[in-house]
Amino acid sequence: MIVPATHVRIALFSTALGVVAGCSTVGSVGDSVGGFFSHQDPNVSTVNAGANPRPVAGQPATNPSDKPKVLPVASQDINCPEVEIVDNGAALRVGGPDNASVRYQFNIDDTARQCDPAGPSQAGLKIGVKGEVVIGPAGAAGTFSAPLKIKVTRNSDKTDVFAQTYQVEASTDGVTAGAFRVVTDPIMLPMSTLQLADVYSIAVGFEGGTGGPPPARHKKKKTSG
Repeated sequence: MIVPATHVRIALFSTALGVVAGCSTVGSVGDSVGGFFSHQDPNVSTVNAGANPRPVAGQPATNPSDKPKVLPVASQDINCPEVEIVDNGAALRVGGPDNASVRYQFNIDDTARQCDPAGPSQAGLKIGVKGEVVIGPAGAAGTFSAPLKIKVTRNSDKTDVFAQTYQVEASTDGVTAGAFRVVTDPIMLPMSTLQLADVYSIAVGFEGGTGGPPPARHKKKKTSG
């Protein structure tokens, strides 16, 4: 089962909650890919929204043999597939089965994708995932890693045309959540139609994920004095 990333909302510790909500980033992702997660790309009004093909420019039908001229394809012309999070792939918990024994947990907070023209009948697809690691009651400050898989599937025959596992890493002081970001290199895809969302699917998720909410931290006892 796969659920749309836009429907995934992971509860975070109040001290760990940042400005992220919905689907977006990696490292200094926004800077590294031209505003990929911050949606500053002038060719993309919003990374997670598809665009309709541009209108065809034509001349008055003074000559029936004249064919309308098609404008060059731009990023906003391409209906890019949405990023979906695989079932139970939104989080990865490490530790025992009960809350008290949880050491840390990775969560996906946001995703993004962008399709750009890359030559005749080709598109370059970039995918980004942003998240963080939070510490459980049995955990402590440190640097942690987790396997995050990103894949692109051709819908017609369910063949994976791209599949790669990234070891995401995040550091935390034990109180504040540690952030991670990943952005793929452009994935070259044949583009027989501008409706790439009809041709390909994008799925992301932690390998061996649990999909559960972040662990609850133990509250510090008040000292009297």
